[in-house]
Amino acid sequence: MNSTENKMERYAILGFPLEHSVSPKIHNRAFNDYGMNAHYGRKAIHPDEFDQVIPRLKKEDWRGFNVTIPFKERILPFLDWIEETAKAIGAVNTIKVENGRWLGFNTDWSGFLRPIQEELPEFRRCLVLGAGGAARAVTFALVKEVKPEVLMIANRTKKRADALANELRKFGTCEIKTATPDSLEKTGVQPFDLIVNTTSVGMGDLKDQLVVEPAHFAHANTLIYDLVYKPPLTLFLQHAQHAGLRTINGFPMLIYQAEEAFKIWTGKPYLPETLKALLQELGLEQGSGG
Repeated sequence: MNSTENKMERYAILGFPLEHSVSPKIHNRAFNDYGMNAHYGRKAIHPDEFDQVIPRLKKEDWRGFNVTIPFKERILPFLDWIEETAKAIGAVNTIKVENGRWLGFNTDWSGFLRPIQEELPEFRRCLVLGAGGAARAVTFALVKEVKPEVLMIANRTKKRADALANELRKFGTCEIKTATPDSLEKTGVQPFDLIVNTTSVGMGDLKDQLVVEPAHFAHANTLIYDLVYKPPLTLFLQHAQHAGLRTINGFPMLIYQAEEAFKIWTGKPYLPETLKALLQELGLEQGSGG
């Protein structure tokens, strides 16, 4: 038997910080359920060292990576090929290493849509908070698949929101507006059917902060969607629930985008029992949408 057949395949998540990441738990469960000789770990890289660390990693023996905050856009120049959707989004969250080449993909956009698939026609007016890598995937998904009448992007730096809006306009015909969170109430575009927080406000050192007060921009049936999954109930979602609004956190998206990444690496979906166990372990019922 060839010794390479027994060699463990290595995968990891790249980001900073990574203490909160449950991606190793998710992917290792999937590898184990299939009986694959593979292991998924964490590779925390300080932003100041990113440009030095990535070329070193490219010389090592890895099979794939996930990429999270703050590197989904910063990783692009280091990739040898980028899939068309990821190129359009301008952010990569999944890397497949093939014959030494780093191939970039984005599974965030489809992972974002899956938990809310049945409701997509209802979202005519959408508000997205943030304009970073995750916001790129979310807004691309909305413009391409949901096609709302109005999409508002609110970002602390309005210039960045404007740049994202300009890129998105070539993918659809919906009206795209921009604002800062502080100026949102003056725009007159409310209430929204879907409000999505794509920022890291609500986790870690920012757990006691709010980007906006969700109830100010919602009607009785608005869905409040926070991509943060740790803590599972952010201050943003707590305020929404206190106002009687429907909420969903980032856990379902995390699992579904992870499954898409797993398919890219292995050609296989998660086993049904893997998906069911992961959703149940995270306090969700399969297919409930949160």
